[in-house]
Amino acid sequence: MLDITDSKNYVEGESICFLNFDLAFGGTEKVIVSLANHFHSLGKKVTILTLSNKNDFEGFLNSEICVTCLNVRKMKFLIPKLSHYILKNRFDNFFANVWPLTSLSFVVRAFSQNTNLIFIEHCNLSEQFKNKSNFFKYMQKISIRILYKFAHLIVAVSEGVKKDLMDKGVSEDRIKVIYNPVITEPYQELHAANLAAEQWKASSKNKLIAVGRFKAQKNFTNLVEAIYIAKNKLNLDLSLLILGDGEERRKISERIIKLNLQENIFLAGWVSDPLPYYDLSDLFVLSSDYEGFGVVIVEAMSRGLNIVSTNCKSGPSEILKNGELGFLCEVNNSESLSKTIMNALNHPIPKERLIRRSYDFSEEKIGKLYEDIVR
Repeated sequence: MLDITDSKNYVEGESICFLNFDLAFGGTEKVIVSLANHFHSLGKKVTILTLSNKNDFEGFLNSEICVTCLNVRKMKFLIPKLSHYILKNRFDNFFANVWPLTSLSFVVRAFSQNTNLIFIEHCNLSEQFKNKSNFFKYMQKISIRILYKFAHLIVAVSEGVKKDLMDKGVSEDRIKVIYNPVITEPYQELHAANLAAEQWKASSKNKLIAVGRFKAQKNFTNLVEAIYIAKNKLNLDLSLLILGDGEERRKISERIIKLNLQENIFLAGWVSDPLPYYDLSDLFVLSSDYEGFGVVIVEAMSRGLNIVSTNCKSGPSEILKNGELGFLCEVNNSESLSKTIMNALNHPIPKERLIRRSYDFSEEKIGKLYEDIVR
């Protein structure tokens, strides 16, 4: 990874830059890597610009794609560093991902007026920041209403995200819904993982899988509670593997021990490619309180895996066609989640229908939609 001081003075030709916090394992980051690889395959000069040097995608990102780190630890330093970078590096297209990076990227237009500036909003901001103060919400809404006008186009990753942006004052004619591209073929074969994954693989129980960062949004606590109910009240024989890591992992581990679920729930940590694990599973479960889209749902569908998901405001219900191609349950309701798991195991949807739906989000199909909005 390059530091900003190592950057070339000018990016010539058809060039594209993606701005994000980092390249840590996550849905937004997967999308950026997918789009970067796609545009590189078309002969574009692609740069990924990050605030920190965290990068979990080195083996998946084309080695010719430039990854540059601004080394920004506090948001107040972003505008001067980004301004300096844009003055030295002019791009034909600049994609800013995730608020507040989107709002703060107005400086791209200020210093490079010919750049096609596009904001990609990956999340339902009202849900993400619903516990913030009213003053915070007001200031966020003002920043979006004013600074989003600097973008030539705002991409919303779902209809739910589009509606949320409109509620915050963004004009509908400036928003284009483009679903996220999803990688549907494994990068690598399943390799020996840690003990937790091996124990899960060896289990004769119904195998469930969940994937995501251990943070409050994903609400793995609710999933643990649902497994407890399924085991002790519904008499289901389940084995759940959770792939991911994060600040709430210790909390989840302690809850598993307290409920005596050590033989039912296994935490395997982060893996670079979850797709091979889907092939060993009977059911995928998403327990999030909110999503913008839900990349992991499509990944699982592409392997023919049935889906149980909370019916959060953006993403999952659109992917699953309001329950026609998956099983939806109430948000943050372990009773509802456990019963929905039982229903999905007893009445699975034919895998051919799920795989067919995943084609709607292929890298090739979504990539062409992005080709239409770049210069």
